Amino acid sequence: MVLSTEKNPDYGESTITVVGITREMDSRPRYFLVNCDGGKEKKLKFPGLQFRAPKSEKETLEDCARERFREQTGLTIDKMLGLRAILPTRSRHDNQWIFRNIFFGVVNDVQHREKPDYDRKLYLAGPGLGVFPGQEYVIPFGEPGKRFPLQWVKSDNQIIARIATDVLSNFDWTSQSTDWYRQIPCVGAVPQTSTSERVLGCGLAVSSIMLLYQPNENEKQQIILLKRKGDKYPGYAGGKVETPKSKESRNIDPVSCCAKEGAEEFGFPIVPKAMVCCAITPLEVPGNDSSRFYNSIVTYAFVAEPLNPHMVEDALKNPGSYLEKKMESYVVESLDEHRDRVRRDELRMPDMHLVGTQFFKSSPGNFIPLTQIVSSGCK
Repeated sequence: MVLSTEKNPDYGESTITVVGITREMDSRPRYFLVNCDGGKEKKLKFPGLQFRAPKSEKETLEDCARERFREQTGLTIDKMLGLRAILPTRSRHDNQWIFRNIFFGVVNDVQHREKPDYDRKLYLAGPGLGVFPGQEYVIPFGEPGKRFPLQWVKSDNQIIARIATDVLSNFDWTSQSTDWYRQIPCVGAVPQTSTSERVLGCGLAVSSIMLLYQPNENEKQQIILLKRKGDKYPGYAGGKVETPKSKESRNIDPVSCCAKEGAEEFGFPIVPKAMVCCAITPLEVPGNDSSRFYNSIVTYAFVAEPLNPHMVEDALKNPGSYLEKKMESYVVESLDEHRDRVRRDELRMPDMHLVGTQFFKSSPGNFIPLTQIVSSGCK
């Protein structure tokens, strides 16, 4: 199957940011910065933003982040610490609404450095630097006696610097681990492409909802799926994350998208409880034109519950009064039945069985708190 999706400014895009940390330069905790626009811009940023989509279902957004860090810095991450936070913000190029998926990784080998892409330069900063406006300096890589003024190319890097500072302040260098934020599981889906060629670009940001339902004290917990008209299999509810336009906007980040899109598709209010994982589905990019087409779908998958069980009970009895017109029916099954469905891969979208698999691999206490979607202050 080949699938392409043209970009639309009404919807948010998903990007990556990589905080590479080290203690190998001078025994002090540091993180890496690069200059922008392939080295043409003197202002600095954390490595990342555009990325190349995975070439197979065995690769995830984490693999994309690792590779993009290597391309921009010339250094290899020795231990990936995974996706730790998601930051809604705006692109500096066209004010596009984007979600920066913030990955952390440890660099132990600073001696072997490849040539980075273009003429990009590399810098070292320490915890506490760049968290607020002011005159500060970083160290050019390999030039410990020199200083370079820290000027962010965009102010949202200050928020990432604060996150990096918090992580480094709560980092165990012996085990190379932190519990400041949990690692958000990343999963990959079968590419919906005709070629293995991958171009730099951004993903379409989507929220997906596993709706759990406890009908009464005597029955097993259930999951409610939605069957769309014309589809062979049911699936999880969900939708695209929209660009905030006014004070009336209600779908502006993965969590609010989960709540709003879920309510619209199920026909009754739902409450997001936790995040399950982040999935990526590579898409076809016609003509390699990533300015017009998304290179992937990046899905933020959530566990949710209905707000009012009385309304759910009525909806299941009278689905025509609640469901959107594009929906055919509710599909209600126990979690045991759903586990079997996931194993058979009988779900609507190619990433859904991977989301379901991750759900059953995790205990409720290991799902991701919604606080790891961090506000940037951008509007």
